[in-house]
Amino acid sequence: MFLTKLEEKMLSGEYGEAVALAMKVIVKVGESLGAEKLVKVRHVHVSGVSYSNIGEPGARFIEKLAKLGGRVSVYTTSNPTCIDLYGSTRIFDEKLVMGQKKINSALEKMGISPSYTCIPYLISKPSVSEHLAWGESNAVAMANSVYGARTNREGGPLTLLAAIVGRTSYAGLHLMENRVARTLVEYTAFSKLDDYWGSLLGLYIGDNISDIPFVKGFSEASFLGIKELLASAAATGSHGLIVLDGITPRESYSVDINEKIIVDEKELRNYMDKISTQYDDKGYILAYVGCPHLTLNELNKLANLVNQYTKIKSNVKFLVTIPYMYKGVVDDIVTILRKKGIEVAYGTCPIVSRLREKPDLVITNSGKALFYLKKLHGLEVSLASIEDMVKEVMVK
Repeated sequence: MFLTKLEEKMLSGEYGEAVALAMKVIVKVGESLGAEKLVKVRHVHVSGVSYSNIGEPGARFIEKLAKLGGRVSVYTTSNPTCIDLYGSTRIFDEKLVMGQKKINSALEKMGISPSYTCIPYLISKPSVSEHLAWGESNAVAMANSVYGARTNREGGPLTLLAAIVGRTSYAGLHLMENRVARTLVEYTAFSKLDDYWGSLLGLYIGDNISDIPFVKGFSEASFLGIKELLASAAATGSHGLIVLDGITPRESYSVDINEKIIVDEKELRNYMDKISTQYDDKGYILAYVGCPHLTLNELNKLANLVNQYTKIKSNVKFLVTIPYMYKGVVDDIVTILRKKGIEVAYGTCPIVSRLREKPDLVITNSGKALFYLKKLHGLEVSLASIEDMVKEVMVK
């Protein structure tokens, strides 16, 4: 691999032990990917920071980098952790608090912004063709597909090392030649794409298409619908880029279609019957919104919706997860939600956490949450739009 003189000095240890270690791993990974050189990145988003997921071995790795003097050299944000950082909810298990705080302390010592969210594109909006090193699957799909930026789906430890050296491998989706849509997906179910149909279509694409899809057919799509589509496809598949007709910046991809798939309403409803548990209003129900974390507009929409109801049903707990940095910004909205009995957690989500009590059923608008809560936690999960969820679990 070609290295600049500066990169050679970083590798040789001239800039410290942490930089040398990070550069050594970045170069080795790049060589394994066939990269001819490294590329500078403007923004790194670090994933794999939940103590629930990485445990003591992962915590020791992060703490070691901090003790070696590791400091980020570019703007760096962090994924959600496994605890509610303001401790205002009782839904999550609190046994992991101390372990998570060790990780957070080491991350912040290295200069990582304590964003603790999975939607870094709302903190710092990517530009077309801008190189990034992001490690959160839904964020990677949004960066490439909506903003036309360039990032691979980086592994958690690799993002931390990329943040220290400010570089990653010039390979994969960083190269225009690898951003070619080859499967045309004609979506014919509805002209409008909301969170429910976005989730369902995304899960279906991830399950059935392996190369880069070109999706067309909806004339109107909410931001939430797009978010859920991309997050869901990145969950069931490994998609870092899904070309969305009329949305993905034209100069950020090329097209060479060799297969066409029509996805209609019947196909999606049949798929839905296979992956989603039928809703049953018995036992302990957990209603969950916020995967990926809600934006300010989405939080406002939810507050307006629940204001039409009096309270949640007695057998239901209703959880909303939002970015850590929203504290102090959305207090009025959170007050409205809490008056209705809804719990709001900052900087975490059930996918990277452990629940204090196992629900009999989860109802959510997120295809990604459906996939991971079933796979990682063995829960029964039912998919519904936000409007239908609120209607099912609240009373007037």
